Amino acid sequence: MNTLELSETLRAARSSNDHVVAVLTPYERDLFLPGWRPDSGSSARVSQVDVSRMSREEWLDMLREMQPTVLLTAWSCPTLPMEWWAESSLRYLCSITGSVKPRVPRIFIEQGLLVSNWGSLISHTVAEHALLLVLAALRGISGWPAMMREPRDMLQMMQRLKTKRLRGARVGVHGFGAVARELILMLKPHHVEVSVYSEGVPQAHYDEYSVRRCDSLDDLFAGTEVLIECEGLNDRTKGVVTRELLSLLADDAVFVNVGRGRVVDENALIDLAREGRLRVALDVYHREPLPGDSPLLDTRGILLSPHVAGPTSDTYPLCGWQALENVARFLRGETPAHLVTLEAYDRAT
Repeated sequence: MNTLELSETLRAARSSNDHVVAVLTPYERDLFLPGWRPDSGSSARVSQVDVSRMSREEWLDMLREMQPTVLLTAWSCPTLPMEWWAESSLRYLCSITGSVKPRVPRIFIEQGLLVSNWGSLISHTVAEHALLLVLAALRGISGWPAMMREPRDMLQMMQRLKTKRLRGARVGVHGFGAVARELILMLKPHHVEVSVYSEGVPQAHYDEYSVRRCDSLDDLFAGTEVLIECEGLNDRTKGVVTRELLSLLADDAVFVNVGRGRVVDENALIDLAREGRLRVALDVYHREPLPGDSPLLDTRGILLSPHVAGPTSDTYPLCGWQALENVARFLRGETPAHLVTLEAYDRAT
């Protein structure tokens, strides 16, 4: 369905008592909803505001003045003010993007605000990127440019690149959310042995995906040949992947992170890569964008990706269209899809 068709759906669903406010920058609107514009040809109001340069006081004043019943948001939306909640008419916040913690205090959901996000829509793109990084690290891709510029003796080249296969490897996955589940499906054709650890995940999930459940991170890391980090960042997981854990991996193992940078001891990754103990491939970092003087940039054995594992250019509009469908669903009195539960909120970054 294109944006014009979705606009018609949204118009048909509107009630005169509802005010839908799209909190989007022009860039976000064109990225997620190309061709879509709020229109005034309906009894209900649809407005768009760019609050990216507003102060907190201006943001609060705007909410009090516009009194939205529905907010359509993306990355630029500020945190909802606590002092506004008691007087607000807001019933639904539809996030086009993933994490809602930067925008929605937990108490809002506790007290009945419906909140949705893009759900598992981009999980496959992150999983694809994780698999790309695994294969690139195994095949020594960071050394390819030098090999192409130099006279090549096949034996010397293979000795320097030390290419390895994925098939049959012992693979560990830290985290068992939507990305990890997509990734496990992509790994299966390679006939790998998959082990998973994620605190609080029921046994039925492990059984459904036919993977070995680890009782601890020590169990997950010990002897693993490929470790893929997919866990979200919260108070419980910050810094949980320590130097000691990384040292448990098999010699010359691959470590890939498509989750969050601060889950892992970044200095330990650098040291172990320099020692030739690990092949490292990262899409996320402690500081982003990565500073120009970061030792990650010059460490042999570390492959860097510019945090592009998320939506691809052709999936951004899908995220926007899904959000408009959700808003239309809510305005028809139906339950939106991909609601963020308190459990999901607590586990998310």
